[in-house]
Amino acid sequence: MQPGSITCRSRPPVDKEVQRIAALRQYQILDTLPEGEFDTITQTVQSVFDMPMVAISFVDTHRQWFKSEIGLGMRETERTGSFCTHTIEGQDPMAIPDALEDPRFRTSLLVSDAPYIRSYLGAPLASPDGHNLGAICVMDHVPREFSLREQEVLARFAHLIMERLELRRSVAEDALTGACMRRAFEERFATAMRQRRNANSELTLVLFDIDDFKAFNDTYGHPAGDRVLRSVGRCTRSTIRRSDIFGRVGGDEFAIVLPGTSLAEAEPLMERLRRRLAAIRLAEAPHVAVTASFGLAAVLDPDATPRSLMKSADEALYAAKAHGKNVISFPDP
Repeated sequence: MQPGSITCRSRPPVDKEVQRIAALRQYQILDTLPEGEFDTITQTVQSVFDMPMVAISFVDTHRQWFKSEIGLGMRETERTGSFCTHTIEGQDPMAIPDALEDPRFRTSLLVSDAPYIRSYLGAPLASPDGHNLGAICVMDHVPREFSLREQEVLARFAHLIMERLELRRSVAEDALTGACMRRAFEERFATAMRQRRNANSELTLVLFDIDDFKAFNDTYGHPAGDRVLRSVGRCTRSTIRRSDIFGRVGGDEFAIVLPGTSLAEAEPLMERLRRRLAAIRLAEAPHVAVTASFGLAAVLDPDATPRSLMKSADEALYAAKAHGKNVISFPDP
């Protein structure tokens, strides 16, 4: 065993669309509030193309959701019949000069009803690992031809959007553990709570910290402590799902948001993580187990907030420490 490492089983191969959706979830962009930097891009694209409708669209499982839009008057539509669903199937921009002449779109409600799209040009938003997350698109109410030059320009805007998303993700990520930094975690946690409320689904929050980490640092030194943190981060990320939110909220304290997960479903997942963490060993301390204590809290009150759920999970974590550490605890009913 290498110092500070642990072997976790690799994930089984999954469907390409499942991988794409998982990649989209990693950016934590869906259902976030409007932001000036994206609105500025759509305004600039509208000025360059002189088109009445512009959108930055992300294609989810059953919907397309607009981070920013001009002229559409909606935040999302059904994925079925959408133009961007077809755009993400290729690597190049997709041009539709007249939707009524295209068998894929002539019966779409987006064409026959508001917003009455007749012509469309979209460029895919491609992640560095090759997944098309959505599209930047321009639309008109009348037929319109699109030149190769216009397609190239829109592709550059798509590249700019992905650069912004990558920058946001890199700034928000803790280099040592791969977890979200606290501010980014809080923003994504709040978004997950809004999504849970809209979907009326379940959600569980997990808080855990490394037992006696300060004493370990004092005994074996901070470099050894950093190796423990790297192993904790690596093992946590390989245990949870890609759609879960993993954050570092303190020096040795971490949080995990498990969307669509009940307390009963979260417990065996966290038990698996607890056992994996306890298997970590360092060359400097081969007989010292790295253990962690866990506090879990699920949304039981429809009016629950991120703060109230964090308080419940923190109380459960405190109880885990009081019960001897290296255990999983829940709030009192």
